Amino acid sequence: MSSEDRTHDPHDQHSTHHPPLTFPRGLSIEGAISYPGSLTVGGTIEGDVSCAALVITERGIVNGSVRAETVMVLGEVNGEIYANTLTLKAASCVVGDIFHKQLALEDGCFFEGRSRRHSAPLLLGA
Repeated sequence: MSSEDRTHDPHDQHSTHHPPLTFPRGLSIEGAISYPGSLTVGGTIEGDVSCAALVITERGIVNGSVRAETVMVLGEVNGEIYANTLTLKAASCVVGDIFHKQLALEDGCFFEGRSRRHSAPLLLGA
């Protein structure tokens, strides 16, 4: 098997898999977080967050910029968001500019800032 074929083999022991990571309610973290997998934030993060996919739960708070392929906000973000797909759910609160390919705003969400559609939002501000 060539090295090119091995990179597509799901049973290859050298393939990289990053399990979902959850920051539960009540947890408070100061500092930037960079994780190659998906994150769920139920606590408070005082710093920038970069990951593959991000869910901020109803009581989750991020005070810093967010960068991920997909972002779903049910809680609060105070800072810029860079995402290919961004969803602001009902009762969510976002204060800051957002850069996205696709945007969904549910009734009842609060958004204060500028919204900019971009073909490659993850490359902005990097």
